[in-house]
Amino acid sequence: MKTVGYARVSTTTQHLDSQLKALNHYGCDVIYTEKGSGRNPERSELQKALNTLEQGDTFVIFKLDRLSRGTRHLLSLMEEFNQKQIQFVSIENNIDTSHSMGRFFFTIMSAFAEMEAELIRERVLAGLSAARENGKTLGRPIAADNLEKVTTLYVEEQMTVSAIAREMGLSRPTIYHYLRKQGIPLRPTPPTTPKKETKAP
Repeated sequence: MKTVGYARVSTTTQHLDSQLKALNHYGCDVIYTEKGSGRNPERSELQKALNTLEQGDTFVIFKLDRLSRGTRHLLSLMEEFNQKQIQFVSIENNIDTSHSMGRFFFTIMSAFAEMEAELIRERVLAGLSAARENGKTLGRPIAADNLEKVTTLYVEEQMTVSAIAREMGLSRPTIYHYLRKQGIPLRPTPPTTPKKETKAP
């Protein structure tokens, strides 16, 4: 198991020193650094860092806004970490999902996300129904069919992103793209408690 750190600044005039000091003090095995906007989810170094993560690893940042300035992107990452059993640490925010308070934070975020999803659920379904009645299509015909099916499976059938991707033969990023296009917030899965390793006597 390894500990992967990630540090980011928005402009070339800003410095990474304080973040690197904190990440090194935490004990990161490797640190990825980047200069770019936090609203861009396709940052190359962030993707490299995320691609190295495996079950049991820990992903560490200095502060939440260093990872993302968008709630949906942050919740999407949290869902992915939870599914892969990757621990998440934000040093300045005192978040560590390997401990009870960190899991409590994740649960609160999940609750707000679910509440938001419920508030817009009826509006999304009503919009789809109205579009069908008016014969309206969104984008190219094949894409529109996929868009509607993804929305139905996620909102009505309560399927996970991974399950929908398998069902439709599409990639997870494509499913996330369709959900963002419809303005549907992610439905986080409940946090799981990491299994404790037992040593042989």
